[in-house]
Amino acid sequence: MNKKVDPRTTIITIIIINLTQIALIAAVLLYLVDNGGGPGLLTNPWIIVLLTVTLAAVIINSLAAFKNRSTLLRSVYQFQLLEDTLERLEKLNNSLRAQRHDFMNHLQVVHSLMEMDEYKSASEYIEKVYTDIQKVSRVMKTSNAAVNALLHAKLLTCEKHGITVGLNVTTQLKDLKIESWQFCRILGNLIDNAIYALSDKQGEKNIGIELSEDLRSHCFKVIDNGAPVLPQHLVKIFEPGFTTKGDNGEGMGLAICREILENCGGTISVASDDKGTVFSGCIPR
Repeated sequence: MNKKVDPRTTIITIIIINLTQIALIAAVLLYLVDNGGGPGLLTNPWIIVLLTVTLAAVIINSLAAFKNRSTLLRSVYQFQLLEDTLERLEKLNNSLRAQRHDFMNHLQVVHSLMEMDEYKSASEYIEKVYTDIQKVSRVMKTSNAAVNALLHAKLLTCEKHGITVGLNVTTQLKDLKIESWQFCRILGNLIDNAIYALSDKQGEKNIGIELSEDLRSHCFKVIDNGAPVLPQHLVKIFEPGFTTKGDNGEGMGLAICREILENCGGTISVASDDKGTVFSGCIPR
């Protein structure tokens, strides 16, 4: 049976156990006093030492649980991100394997159509196959498998939502300063926000994703043509807990992006007007 550990539940359970221990100790002492131990029991130095050591151990255990809570949460979240990355890599690998498997079949079909002088049908068939291949090959431009897998997954999500994606990648991300899962966390949050911004839009829906580099930095941009962000929201958009999604958001995505980038000396900014919203950032090399 595969069960995932919930760190919040674990911490609460530890605290409840500690409080239960304190309650049981108090109950035992009261029982002894009420059944012949007398008030002198509580003045017995050995009882006092035992009680003090037990209470100290319980309190220290509770404090340690609180102190390690953030570390535990971060570790579990990193593990979940790695699981998601592996799942995306598996899907991308399956797509590549499927294309490779079907390649000879496609060649045979095109060859047969051309032998029958069905050149127009052959051209149409090649165009459909090429379009399908492009969906995968267009994301295979970096040397970072995790980023390629993320882009592949997000492009499929955009396709399901009727969103046209313009992808412009001019870097292989070979010497990226932060971990792959951290960059995927940033890029994934920004793309998800762009998709959400277009969820209620009527008409043409466009997202632009740009990955580039120069001598000093790796840079990224995520652009959408959704409704502009209100000026009063722009100044708060990177604050923890701030969200414009109501019950659908926690307000932590952009705050986490900024934290990751600031920790490595990077930057992130946002600009928004009637033409759309642009999130852009850089990671020093």
